[in-house]
Amino acid sequence: MFLNGAGQPLIHGKSKEYGQHRGPLLLSSAAFNDPIFPQNWSKCVVGSKEDILRYNNFRSFTENCSFKTLLPNTPSEIKCDESVIIVTLIPAGKMENLLESQLFYIDNGYTRYLIVDSLSSYLDFLPKAHGSFHSGIRKGIDVLYVNEELLNETTINEDLYSLVDLIKPKFIYGLRERELPKWLLDLRRINDIYKRLKK
Repeated sequence: MFLNGAGQPLIHGKSKEYGQHRGPLLLSSAAFNDPIFPQNWSKCVVGSKEDILRYNNFRSFTENCSFKTLLPNTPSEIKCDESVIIVTLIPAGKMENLLESQLFYIDNGYTRYLIVDSLSSYLDFLPKAHGSFHSGIRKGIDVLYVNEELLNETTINEDLYSLVDLIKPKFIYGLRERELPKWLLDLRRINDIYKRLKK
């Protein structure tokens, strides 16, 4: 997925406009599925040490790219256009294919994003996450982006449900801008405008 200047992610599709998402390539699972590269992108690749090594084996770059390694649970400064965002890689346990599932927490100083790329069956990674992520949860996650491949048309993803129900983001979007199921959208944080009147 590619980031724009505010740190917002998007997985490019053949029918999608690139818009402003020409910043760094964040190595999510979609990056290993022959991604479509926007024109004039920043030529910066960001990910874990393992994913960067795996990506170099997966794809040979003919252009000069810079690489930024994200250490687990360690905030890292990433330049996006003229701004700087803070990205934290949160390991979330092993998946069935033995690859590490991961989340990305992004803070641009104004908005807090959480990208759920893949999930294991346990949420025990949350207490181990960096304090900045815990602080972000207390303040409130503004936008949660979810990889639509985690979703099934007929059944609820219980692991995703538990995580989102705990975090209660203001907004939920798909990384591919597809329509999301009602059970997931219903987990958004809803401010009760009548709350102050009940006191």
